[in-house]
Amino acid sequence: MEETQNNSKKEALSIIDYILILIKWKKVLIAVTLTVTILSIIFFFFVSDLIFLSSATIKSSGKSPSLLMGLDGIADLGGIGDIVGGGSSSKELVYYSEVLNSRRCIEPLIKKYNLMEKDRIQFMEDAVKYVQKEKLEIDIDKSSGLLSIGVYDKDPVLAKEMVEFLIDEMNKINIELTVQNAKNNREFIEKRYLQAKGDLARSEDSLKSFQLIYGIAPDLQIKAAVQSVFTLEAELKAEEVKLDVIRKILSADQPEVKIQEAKVNSLRSKIAGINTSTDLNEFLRLGNSPQIAMQFLRLQRDIEIQTKILTFILPIYEQAKIDEKKETPTIIILDKPYVAERKTKPKRLTMVVISFFITLLFTSGLIIIYEAQLKKLFVILRFKK
Repeated sequence: MEETQNNSKKEALSIIDYILILIKWKKVLIAVTLTVTILSIIFFFFVSDLIFLSSATIKSSGKSPSLLMGLDGIADLGGIGDIVGGGSSSKELVYYSEVLNSRRCIEPLIKKYNLMEKDRIQFMEDAVKYVQKEKLEIDIDKSSGLLSIGVYDKDPVLAKEMVEFLIDEMNKINIELTVQNAKNNREFIEKRYLQAKGDLARSEDSLKSFQLIYGIAPDLQIKAAVQSVFTLEAELKAEEVKLDVIRKILSADQPEVKIQEAKVNSLRSKIAGINTSTDLNEFLRLGNSPQIAMQFLRLQRDIEIQTKILTFILPIYEQAKIDEKKETPTIIILDKPYVAERKTKPKRLTMVVISFFITLLFTSGLIIIYEAQLKKLFVILRFKK
């Protein structure tokens, strides 16, 4: 057994042996390689169909409606400009790419140009996948914001027509989706607009009812009452000082003292009456004034809030109604599709060279394997003898 292994190691092939084997079989190697190369030349240059590519370049028109369009004029809504920005052009181009690859866009192309019959495809699902992988070429240039659409076909004129059809179909689908989106936006905004109008009307009615009870301007009435109290208190202080002086000069039973005391008591009564009065018929009253003032301010604030909401929603609502009726093209064609003058594939010379080297390597490998097996068989037979 050990002798057999030693003989096998001695009989192992070296690089020189490989070269000698190939030289030995050079006629077969050359014959097979040339035969396959000639056949590949015949196939690629005379049998295989030439494929042409027609392409077009488009960009977005930037007219896609947004839920927050038309808000630039609202100056008092802080930070709204950060919201209105919308999507970037690269996202729009990715969206257009998805539309082009969708079955909704490709299926009309297949039916219009009878691609299932021409390419012998039985099922529509397979035909759509075939168009996506073999016939359609989409390239997005994010730096320039452009989208390239290409179609491969044996007929260059037909390839051009298919590109034009895809662009029209994509534009049609995009307009339909845009209008549908605008309609959904309009319906949503309309509900919120009507709700805001109702809320504003209810707030106005609440303020009106409050004013019918407490006056048109309760805050001004309270301010006037407070001012009156300040005036009366100042007068009261002066009269109290006067009373003290009179008491020092005259005796307590003098008429002047009695009159001055009555005046002071009257001022004190008036001040107390204003501070504690809740009679709605009295103009000067401060009883429950904090609650009245707070309620009045809350009602005013509610009206201001609902007014601002309505001011915010109204331009969006009007823009949504305009977008719902708008069916303008959403893409701009930078380069129109053209009839290709040169074939795109196959790369015939490249394919021939590749066929040559693959055949050469494959044939050489088979020859070397064949010789190695013969040599092993020879060693085994010699060992048995």
